[in-house]
Formats: sequence, C-alpha cells, structure tokens
Amino acid sequence: MVESRSIAVSATTGAGGSPTSSVRRRPVATPDRTRLDIQGLRAFAVTVVLLYHFWPRRLTGGYVGVDVFFVISGFLISSHLFRSPPTDLRGLAAFWARRVRRLLPAATVVLLCTLVAAVAWLPQTQLPQVARELAAAALYSENWVLAHSATDYLAAESAPSPVQHYWSLSVEEQYYLFWPILIFLLYRLSSVRATRRRGDKSPTPWLAAGLGAVFVSSLGASIHLTSTNPPAAYFVTHTRVWELALGALVALALHTGWRVPGAPLRAAAAWAGLGLMTWACLTFTQATAFPGAAALVPTVGTALVLAADGDGVAWSPSGLLGLRPSQRLGDVSYSVYLWHWPVVVIAPVALGRTLTWPVKLVLVALVLVVAALSKVYVEDTVRRAPTLVRSLPRSFAVAAVSISLVVASSVATVAWTDARQAADRAALHAALSDTTCLGAAALRNKGCAPIQGRKLLNSPSVARDDKPGVYADDCWSNNPFTRHRVCTYGDSGGKTRVALLGNSHAGHWQPALDPLARERHWRLDTYLVSQCYTVTIPIDLKPAALSGNCTRWNEWAIDSIIKGRYDLVVMSNRTWQPLRGVARADKPRVAEAAYRDVLKRFTDAGIRVMVIRDVPSAVTEAPDCVAQHLNDVTACDNPASKALESDPLAAASRADRTGMVTTLDLTDRFCRAGTCHQVIGGLLAYFDHGHLTATFTRTLEPDIGAALDRVMGPRQP
Repeated sequence: MVESRSIAVSATTGAGGSPTSSVRRRPVATPDRTRLDIQGLRAFAVTVVLLYHFWPRRLTGGYVGVDVFFVISGFLISSHLFRSPPTDLRGLAAFWARRVRRLLPAATVVLLCTLVAAVAWLPQTQLPQVARELAAAALYSENWVLAHSATDYLAAESAPSPVQHYWSLSVEEQYYLFWPILIFLLYRLSSVRATRRRGDKSPTPWLAAGLGAVFVSSLGASIHLTSTNPPAAYFVTHTRVWELALGALVALALHTGWRVPGAPLRAAAAWAGLGLMTWACLTFTQATAFPGAAALVPTVGTALVLAADGDGVAWSPSGLLGLRPSQRLGDVSYSVYLWHWPVVVIAPVALGRTLTWPVKLVLVALVLVVAALSKVYVEDTVRRAPTLVRSLPRSFAVAAVSISLVVASSVATVAWTDARQAADRAALHAALSDTTCLGAAALRNKGCAPIQGRKLLNSPSVARDDKPGVYADDCWSNNPFTRHRVCTYGDSGGKTRVALLGNSHAGHWQPALDPLARERHWRLDTYLVSQCYTVTIPIDLKPAALSGNCTRWNEWAIDSIIKGRYDLVVMSNRTWQPLRGVARADKPRVAEAAYRDVLKRFTDAGIRVMVIRDVPSAVTEAPDCVAQHLNDVTACDNPASKALESDPLAAASRADRTGMVTTLDLTDRFCRAGTCHQVIGGLLAYFDHGHLTATFTRTLEPDIGAALDRVMGPRQP
C-alpha cells in the first residue's frame, strides 16, 4: 500500500539531495516499496519482444514491448530524480555512476561475446558492418547508425546486425544523460523564481511544464517524421523520448500525491492499460505506421498500469503481474533483452539451417539460463561492488574500460577485414589480365570451362563493395525523391547524347556504358532514382507522400530527357513496388501499359530507346551466401523459375511497333539449363541480392556494345 507524508526540504541536504532554498512538496509515495506490477510489466515487455523476434508471424506487434520498456524507464528514473533531485555536478555524477554500474558491464560482456561469435560463424562479408555497429552500440549511438542505414535503400536490405537491438538501449542512455540535467535545471528555475518572489513556491508547475513540453514536441516530431520518413522515425531519439517523458509525467503525478480515485477505478485502469498493450501486440504489424500516433496505444496502456498502482488492489491485474514467474522474468529482463537478439541472428548461420519450433524453444531456454547467470555474476556483482559504490572515479573508470575494450576490438576487426580485402583486391587485379573466359565471357565464348570449374577471383568481401561509380559519385535521388541530380560520364563534350534512366537496376549498367560511351565519344547522363520505376502512375510507397514524390521525379526525368533532345535513352528497372490501387495479379498488365506510355513519349519526340531486361535475382544476399559455401558456390544458384522476375518494361519494349525501341536480354549470360548462377566465369556477379558488381558488368561490354551499334549504327573509325 502507499504511505503518504508531507515533508519540508532543507537547503543543506548535499549531493543528490534537494535544491537550495526551502521548497514545500505535496505528499509523496514511500520510495523504498518494490512494485510487483512494474516487474510484471517488464516480464510482459521482454516476453512479447522474445516472441516477436523468434516467431514474428505469430505475434506481429510484439515490437511494442520496447515501447513498454521506454515508459517504465521514464517512470522509474524520474521517480528517483524527484525523490532526490541533483543539486550540483557531483549529484549528477552520482546518478550517472549508478547507471554505469547497472548497465555497462552486462552490455559490454554481450557485445564482446557477440563479436567472438560473429567472427566464428557469420560470413566475412558481414564482419566490417558488425564491428562498426558494435562500436556504435558501445558508445550508445546505435540508433543513429541504424536510422542512417534504414534510409539507405541498399543498406536497408542487408542482413540484420546481431547488435541492432542496442538501438533502444542507445535511446535510453541518451535519455539518462540529458534527463537529470533537465530535472536539475527545472528545480533551479523554480528555486530562483521562489527566491525572487520571496515565496514558498512548489517546483511542480515547472516540472510539469518542462516535461510536458518535451512530451508534446517529441510526440509531434514522431508523428511528422513517421509520415515523411518512417525508417528514420523508428530509431532516432527525438521521435522516442516522448515515451520516456510520458512515464516521467506519471511519476510526477504520483510524486505530488495524485492517485487514481477508488480501488475499482484503479483496477479498471490497470486492466484497460494491459488490454491496450495486448491489443497492440496482437493487431499491429510491419505495415503499421510506427511509432507516430500508433505508439500511443501501448505507451498509454503502460502509463495506465503505472498510474493505477494496482498492487494489493482487489480484481486488478497485479495478481497476474505479481506471479513468481513474472517477477523472476522481470528481474532478468534486461539480461534477456541483451542476449536474445544475437542468438536470433547468429544461431541459424551457426547451425546451418532454418530454425524449427523445437530448436527455437531450446534457444529461448538457453537465453533465459545465460541471462540469469549474467544477472547474478555480472550485473549484480559489479553494481554492488563496494569499491565501486563508494568511488565515483572508479565507476567511471569501469565505463571507460568497457567502452574502450569494445571499440578497440571493433577497430581491430575492421583493420583485419580491410587487410584481407586489400589482398583479395590485389589478387583480383592480377587475374583480370586474361578475359577470355572471365565473367560473362564464360557463357559467351565457346570452349570456356564450366562455371563451377573456375576459381573464385573476387572474394565475397571484395564483391560486396564492388559497386558502380554512380554510388561513390552520389548520382541518386533517394528517399524522399525530391532531389534532381544528373551525373555525366563518357565524353562530356560528345555530340551524341545518351541518357541512362531508371532505378538502381539501371544504375548497375554504368560501369559498362561509361567506357563504351568514351570509345564512341558519346556523352552519358544519368537519371537515377532508388526504388521508383519509370512510370507516371502512382507507385504504392509508404508514407503516401513518397508516392507523389516518386511520380513527380519520374515526370521531371522524362521531361528533362525530351527537352534535352537526347539521341538515345537506355532504360532498365526492377518493377518491384506495388502500384497504388492495383491488385497484385493485375500489376504486370497495368505496369506494362504505363511503360508503353513512357516509351511512346520518347519515340514521339524522336528519341530512340534501348531497354535492358532486368537481370535474374539472387536467391539471397549473394556475397553472404557464397562466403558460407566457398567449397561449393553452386549451392547459391537460383532456379530460373524463381530468379527471372516479371519485367513489364521489357514486355512493353517488345510490343513497340515504331522501330525506335529495342530490347537487350542478357539472361543467357547468367543462366544455363534452367539454373541462374551467382558465380560466373570466376566472378561473383552480384554485390547483394540483385545488383551487379562493377567488375562483372564490365565483362558484359561486348554484348552491350554490339547492341548499341545495332541501335545507333556502327562506330565511325
């Protein structure tokens, strides 16, 4: 039960005490009581996160467990700060030292173990990114790293990092850094105001105004960014801090003596809150615009449970939340959260198979056991160590050593992988002197050895970074597709002008087109966009504003090419995204008609068009797959029936009757006897799931050059 009392705060409390001048407070709850319902909420949160990550199709909204954690953290930390607000730098340091002892040791152990496991089992292609994210996780900036990569079209489709779950811990640590400073300043302001007015002024209005301002501004930013840039909105701090501020506002209300009136209403509020959380878990999906306004459902639900304070209240869910299993799981929830995600990511690779239900259950049990052990032998041991508790410098020394150890290990790993890549690049360069059966030539020239008989010349790590120059030259219009950029290759002074138009599956032809244009003294201009494909009807992108931006970008590119009076347009697209308002079964037909309209606009303007049919897709991330099957790269081959996606642009090109549109189909440079290969003529053809490496694309120059000569006429000597 809650014990209330009225206290007067002295100015001489000392470090971690109350602010100077006498400030009267309203009744507060006893600080030492452990609330069983909060431990139960922690158990609920970590359970739904576990279920979501191991069985994402069973509990589609389980990701809201992180939001439950945010509200709980905001509530608990703010409750502590209201009871013992810092008065000076030492008070702030004491708060941060407690956070260091509580959080860093276990986080560091998990990061180091994850690095060892990644080196042992993950493909070498993933190690540089894993190492960089390990360093970001140690520095609690992982959320910003993921926000950047989530808005990068290519990076967003990469394999998940085994430490990406540290994004939420990064948000919390950033909150722990600035939140006590905010509380300190608000108390100071209230104290100064009270002194000037010679009154006994309560700090509550200042606290409520400050925390409310953070809540409103952050929630507004979350709603706005979720509608304009949802990948970034999910991770960045300023779209999430309102959730912690919500917990802080509940803590402030209870601190000032407010209570939900009456036991029946408290029980009803707690059940309603638990119901909102459960409803979000069961009904939210990946398609839910999140966080934004949708995050109010689980967070308000958590706030209701916290505000209800239902321990000991008849008919409240505290009986359920207070069960011994819930309490024990809540006690180790931090460790469970730390350990579970590396297991989810690394276990399938280490075991060499997709995880089945029985295997997943064993892994969950393993996570719980390891979490319990690390809770006792790492978390509790360091947190309660007398030498650290009594010494702020030693606590911060633990932080410095922990962070330095992880960062140094990450830097060493990156240096090791970079050295191996440099050696692999040198070997590849030496091997490129003989192009007779290299890459696509193995399927073009007679007498070449079978594909699987060639030694792999470009290692998976080299292939992953072997991207067309348009990436380094920043020639793209990326999300939100409002940028208009044209890059020029070939002979910039050439009289014959060629436009390369399309999405990333047009961009990967640049390494072959650039030297061909230089040889012919043609000017090659790029009109490239990520994700969008070249139609003027709405592509169904989320949020809806992106769809309009995509259409407007396509209109700009088409108009610019027509007004520029180009001699030739080279087009290629992956027609992947759905069309707005078009059923999936109807999409190929509707897209083909839309492509015909675009081709007609070019031919009506007297511009020739060469369409390159989209290349076969890889069965998975090609470099990762090959890195795992170096002894038998054919294990990564893809049946042609799966690899060859529908290409409405090529279909529209073949249907043209003007004689000004031609189609180049290079499928037979990738596929043979119903199988499409990822390693061809000693070269790994893809740098991800479907984009060609620059080195392999150059081996297609003879095919593309011959096609260009058929379209534009033979080269003049």
